[in-house]
Amino acid sequence: MTSKLLITVSVIALAASGFYLTRKSSPADPITMRQTGESTNDGLLVRRRLIDYQSVIKEAVAQRASFLTLTLSRDIVRDQDLKTSIRFTPFPASTARIRVKYHVEYPIGYVLAPGKFRVAGGEDGLVITLHKPRLIARPSVKLLSYDVLESGVLIDEKTALLELQQRIQPEAERLAKAVLRRPDVLPVSERALRGFLKTILERQGKAPPITFDYR
Repeated sequence: MTSKLLITVSVIALAASGFYLTRKSSPADPITMRQTGESTNDGLLVRRRLIDYQSVIKEAVAQRASFLTLTLSRDIVRDQDLKTSIRFTPFPASTARIRVKYHVEYPIGYVLAPGKFRVAGGEDGLVITLHKPRLIARPSVKLLSYDVLESGVLIDEKTALLELQQRIQPEAERLAKAVLRRPDVLPVSERALRGFLKTILERQGKAPPITFDYR
């Protein structure tokens, strides 16, 4: 009776951890494991549920062409010169100097479209090969304030603001490379993606350690 009880408890414990036992012959025979997930000798046959981690991860990101990991923002102040003149007149060009302050948000993340990443490894650890974090959309730019330092006679304020708006978007995009070089971008992005994948993998029973390798 005691022997049967011990075997029952062992079956429950192993099944809970993803292993399955099947009786083959004598209960006294030892249990061995093979790397294939199935094992044994003349005693108990042990099968463990193998997880296809690559398929699990690809399915989890199938609807995501990109994965947002963080949004970096900054305020930028620039002095801008605006010039205008009336064509075919002797009047000189009119110049105005305007100080503008604008707010920029940079959406940063990983590109996870099919073919853009690869998963290798198994239950002892996964290696995900992909590109480093990058902008996954255009920077969002908002004009916060402006101050006219020098007023031009022929400068119309509404026209000037429109021209300034058109100037600051390209400048914000040019500054993106410097933003991506910030030392905190990579660790924060890795932590965000690793946390997302860990939650998905834990639903399958186990989340192996995840490391990233960059192309």
